[in-house]
Amino acid sequence: MTTNNKHNKNSGRQTFFMVAALLLCCSIILSIVDKKHNEFNSSQYDNTYSNSVRAASMDTTDLDSDVSDGNTVSTGSAISTGSSITSDEVRGVWISFLSYSNKGYTKKSFTTYINNVFKKCKSNGYNTVFVHVRMFSDAMYPSKYFPWSVYASGKAGKNPGFDPLKIMVDSAHSMNLSIHAWINPYRITSSTTNINSLPKNSYAYKWAKSSSKAKRRNVLKFGSGLYYNPAKADVRNLITKGVKEIVQNYKVDGIHFDDYFYPNLGSSYRKNFDRTEYNSYVKNRKSAGRKYYGIVNWRRQNVDLLISNVYKTVKSASKKMQFGISPAGNIDNLYLDWSYYCDVKKWMNSDKYIDYICPQIYWTFTNKVCPFKKTCLRWANIPRNKNVKLYIGLAGYRAGLSKSQAKAVSDIGCSTSNTILKREVLYGRSTKKVSGYVLFSYADLNRKAASKEMANLKKIFK
Repeated sequence: MTTNNKHNKNSGRQTFFMVAALLLCCSIILSIVDKKHNEFNSSQYDNTYSNSVRAASMDTTDLDSDVSDGNTVSTGSAISTGSSITSDEVRGVWISFLSYSNKGYTKKSFTTYINNVFKKCKSNGYNTVFVHVRMFSDAMYPSKYFPWSVYASGKAGKNPGFDPLKIMVDSAHSMNLSIHAWINPYRITSSTTNINSLPKNSYAYKWAKSSSKAKRRNVLKFGSGLYYNPAKADVRNLITKGVKEIVQNYKVDGIHFDDYFYPNLGSSYRKNFDRTEYNSYVKNRKSAGRKYYGIVNWRRQNVDLLISNVYKTVKSASKKMQFGISPAGNIDNLYLDWSYYCDVKKWMNSDKYIDYICPQIYWTFTNKVCPFKKTCLRWANIPRNKNVKLYIGLAGYRAGLSKSQAKAVSDIGCSTSNTILKREVLYGRSTKKVSGYVLFSYADLNRKAASKEMANLKKIFK
């Protein structure tokens, strides 16, 4: 409420002094709160590390002045009040294979590199790192089931002479960072269908070259890449064993899958990819006089079986260890008949699949198809088991885009503000339903064009 000083000067002065006194009291209280929280230290293996509690309402300049994005926040709104950081909030960074060198490392160079990466993450207020350990049916650790990654040694299948994952786990925990091993389950290659390009000791190569037709069907060519066949029990067993060796041999805090499941099968989805296995499934069900799924729900069941198996494997190692998935952010796309086949609603409303879901909500508040606020609320309002947490994936890679770049991704809002990610986090906090945020990706913490956006995000992460 504003005071009309022209007609009531005394009342205006009284109001001024009352407000001044109130602000002085608030500053004293906040000072005490900050001091108390700065004295708190978490244990080495906690999912989060100590951070001062900052009231987001104390940093509203960018929120209120940034009208170019069409999201002016009025005083007293849900975003500008009560949106403070919580002690158990996950603030994560995806460290993609794109941030590794395909020339490989020595033990010393990798240790130095990873220490610097994690220091950068921590200095920006992050408490969790999601590190790529299996990108293309390979491994950033000595594995019984997958060949060495080119990003470890410089050559696929070649032993680098050290254990990159062990170095990452030890380094992360020494800095009080939580670490999740990030895996792409089905993807073998993305830019070639040449089987001979694979390491000879890989299951993908052996299966593809097998004299058994059934084994050859474990590997499928589609588009420009090679994929493990989601319908095959051999494939589910291989992926699950790969997870098992990680959770048994390393003190990771979690296992993480992203959005790469079934590829986009296009208009011929009823006839291609794993249609051969579907035909066998239908034939067997009919012979047994039993009902059967249509091909869409059958494919969803294939993914469900893998996710359920992985969840059980993770929990068998430690009840505290987490397993989560980061699907594409557009819910409607996840339920298309020709792609993904991820039944996220089923997973979220159960205690048998995941510990958290982290949709990649990579759009601004003004995006025409999936505006951030609406999309965030859709995810937040999906019925969810009490043990399943909701995190939000943030598009660091779109920070600081030029107008032409923003137009190219059909989201002009990316070029009109440098407080987008900050406001997205503040909005998520205001819902009281979002438990964390994960930035894609680490590379953007070092990208000059994104520096202002990252600095503004850092303000509410520290």
